[in-house]
Amino acid sequence: MSKGVLIFAYNSKIDYVKIATIAAALVHKHLDLPVTLVTDIDHNLDGCFDQIVRQPLKGKSYERIFKFGDITEKVEWHNQNRASAYELSPYDQTLLLDADYLQFNGHLKYLFDTNLDISCYNKVHDISNWSGLQDDAHVGFPGIPMQWATALYFTKSPRAQAVFEMMESIKRNYAYYATLYNFGTELFRNDYTLSIALQIMTGYSQSNFTAIPGSLISANTGIELLEARPNGELVFVWKYAETHRVTKIRNTNVHIMNKKTITDPDILEQLKVLAQ
Repeated sequence: MSKGVLIFAYNSKIDYVKIATIAAALVHKHLDLPVTLVTDIDHNLDGCFDQIVRQPLKGKSYERIFKFGDITEKVEWHNQNRASAYELSPYDQTLLLDADYLQFNGHLKYLFDTNLDISCYNKVHDISNWSGLQDDAHVGFPGIPMQWATALYFTKSPRAQAVFEMMESIKRNYAYYATLYNFGTELFRNDYTLSIALQIMTGYSQSNFTAIPGSLISANTGIELLEARPNGELVFVWKYAETHRVTKIRNTNVHIMNKKTITDPDILEQLKVLAQ
């Protein structure tokens, strides 16, 4: 059976394709799997990806307000093509990753040796111990548990296909589901469509779904990646009250939500070294 990783990247003010090239290199190094990029325009990518699938943007473009450190910025956000992952993936077994979820170990490769049709994280942990992400770990109010679309493993199987078809249906009827689950429509969330689809397809019972063990380790948008050291350490800094705090992680997969910090030229070069 063919195995590989799928990454979607659509540029706005943020160069997601550039981030995806780093993500792909790290996948090659730590997971030893081919990587397919889904994007909308031609890029000179110098062999960074094993395959490139061209797909135009679908649906409405949203604007998301990001707080990058001390700077607040409104950025166009293109994230409505993810439900197409099942039909676009060239692999029998696929690990769908956000471009900014960087791999520094081979942990997720074990998924390809399971009999799971589909799996994702259902827990999240922010490296600053900020509770905001965990507080956000539900869909609507009072809400159902969040299933995180940042890393989503699936096979070419009837069950996985049904989940993606349900995600597409929820996307087309997003306003209806927003009313049903009591959440706002100012942003489109793939986490929401996945969570609702899995709830429906598992018969409204979380016991019928096997999540990826552990938590999705994340660095929220207020956290800056200060340095990616040659020894593999990632040094993060953030402001807390009137002080700055620093932490280091190593050999840990991490969702770096501060896109500005990843696309800093110096940080990009440091990450390239780690991906070699």
